[in-house]
Amino acid sequence: MNWRPRIGVGVVVGIAIILTILLVDAGLVWRVVRGPINGITFVCGLLALVSLGPIVLIAYRIYDLTRLRYEFDRNRLLIVRAGTRYTIPLASIERVVDARQAGLDARIKGVRWPGYYVGPGSVGEIGMTLFFGVTPPGSQLLVITPALAYGISVPDLDAFREVFAACRRLGSSVQVRHESVQSPYVHWPIWRDRVAHGLLAAGILLGVLLFAVLLFRYPSLSNRLPMHYDAAGQVDRIAPRHEAFDLPVIGLIAWATNGVLGTLLYRRHKMLSYLAWSGTLIVQTLFLMALWDIVH
Repeated sequence: MNWRPRIGVGVVVGIAIILTILLVDAGLVWRVVRGPINGITFVCGLLALVSLGPIVLIAYRIYDLTRLRYEFDRNRLLIVRAGTRYTIPLASIERVVDARQAGLDARIKGVRWPGYYVGPGSVGEIGMTLFFGVTPPGSQLLVITPALAYGISVPDLDAFREVFAACRRLGSSVQVRHESVQSPYVHWPIWRDRVAHGLLAAGILLGVLLFAVLLFRYPSLSNRLPMHYDAAGQVDRIAPRHEAFDLPVIGLIAWATNGVLGTLLYRRHKMLSYLAWSGTLIVQTLFLMALWDIVH
């Protein structure tokens, strides 16, 4: 039998949070586009960039919520969410407790909002608990096993208990293992590769530094700047100061291009990925040195 929690509140609140962040981002982008070019421009752009992280995280949590369901039969309780399936043998379930009626103190960790309460936590004397519900932990139904407890939000508690009791009477027809199975993308090696994370993060930091150096110095720059020198060290090209943005923009494009290329190559040619990401760092470093000479 399949059970789906009522996800409406969680989805609406999650979308509202994203829209609020986007509204703030719109103000920041307006300042970047319409305001004077200076250090405040950099700060506004950086805040808008950083906000993409929470937006992606909340969007994934909303998707997680839409995938949440519980399947119950005579052999096992199956909890399904985005990326993971938890199998709990019916024979291992000691009891099912309504946390609200029992007055248990339940706490949850991690990202949550009204209508989305998914993550690890604990319940009074029961101990470690994994919550998969749309109601607060203190009002979820607790499925308790010797090793772990699980919190779920079923729309019809009485019907769930009837099904549980009926399955208990029938007994298991096959042996089921207590396990959690994750989707293939969860096991991609790149999620655990610190070298890859370091190279990509260094590229982001150098890109941010390029824009910071230029934007904080921009108000004090001359309208025309020396952009190129010949072999003798003499200036052979002078251009408007706005052309100095070519260096950080090209550096950003190089990071994005090599970042995508390296990610596509990673599973079969890890060293080529490292080379692509390292090449970006070299290019950005050279651009930073050139930009430093231009603005000083």
